[in-house]
Amino acid sequence: MHRHPLGLLAAAGILLFGALCLAPQTIRPLARAESRYGVLLHETRSDYSHIRVREKDGVRSLLFVDEDGTEQRQSALALDHPGKNQLGYTESLFTSMLYRHPQDRVLIVGLGGGGMLRFLNHSFPAMMVEAVEIDPVVVRLAAEYFETVPGPRTRLHTRDAFAFFREEPDRYDAIYMDAFLRPAPDSGLEEKTTRLKTVAFLKTVRSRLEPGGVVAFNLIEARPGTADDLAAIRAVFPAMALFDVPGSGNLVVIASDEAPAPDAEELLRRARRLDATLEVELSFETLAARMRPAK
Repeated sequence: MHRHPLGLLAAAGILLFGALCLAPQTIRPLARAESRYGVLLHETRSDYSHIRVREKDGVRSLLFVDEDGTEQRQSALALDHPGKNQLGYTESLFTSMLYRHPQDRVLIVGLGGGGMLRFLNHSFPAMMVEAVEIDPVVVRLAAEYFETVPGPRTRLHTRDAFAFFREEPDRYDAIYMDAFLRPAPDSGLEEKTTRLKTVAFLKTVRSRLEPGGVVAFNLIEARPGTADDLAAIRAVFPAMALFDVPGSGNLVVIASDEAPAPDAEELLRRARRLDATLEVELSFETLAARMRPAK
C-alpha cells in the first residue's frame, strides 16, 4: 500500500512528539540530581542498595537511588574541610550533646560516606567513635571516595546491626541511629531495616547505653511508618524529645533515661554553656531552638 509523503511526515511527527513527551520522565531525575549534587563519579548496586557518588563545588555526596530513580543523599563531605557538617539532619543529631556531654565513646549505626564520623574525629579527637554498617560496598566506597577509614580512635564494624547489638556487650555514651537501606521491593531484605525499629530491638539498644546515655534517631517524618517508630521509641525510653530539621523532611528524636526530660529553657541554658566552651562548627543554641513543644 502506497503512503503519501505527508502522511509519513505526520506519522514521524507523532512519534517524535511521543518521544519528547516520554523523554523528560526518563532523564529528569538524573538531570535534577546532577544539577543539585554534581557530576557522577561512581555508580554501583550492592545486595542492599543502588548507590551513586557525586561531586559538586568540592562537596562529595553518597546517594541511595529509589526504584523511581530519585536520589536520596545519605551523606556529604567537603573535600577541603571533611570535619564540617554538610547536612542539616546530621548536624541536628548532635542535639544529643545537650543531653549528654562529654561523650567519650559513641556508636553510629549506618556509615554512609562517614560525614558524622569525620565531624566527630575532627571536633572531638579524644572521642572513641565506632560505626556499624551492614553493606560492605558502602564501607568500601566510604574509604575510596571519602577517605573514611579506621584509625586509633575510629573503629568500623561491617556487620548487621541487629546481630551486633545482640552479640556485643559494649556500652556507649551516645548511639546515633541513621540506618537506611534501599533494597529492591522483591529482594526480601526489607526486614533488615524493619527489625531495627521493634520494641524488642530498641530495648537491646537501651541496654547498651552507659548510665545517662542517649540515643539519637534520624526519621523521615512523611514516611507512613514514622508514627509507629515514635510509638516504639516512646514505649522503651522514659524520655523523648523531637527536633525539627528545617528545609528537610527529617525529624530528629533524642531518647534517654533522663526523666523528667529537660525543658526548653534548661536545654537553652545547656546550649549556651556548650557554645561558650566548645570550639566546634556548630551552634547548640540553634539546635536547642528547634525543639518541638511537648504534646
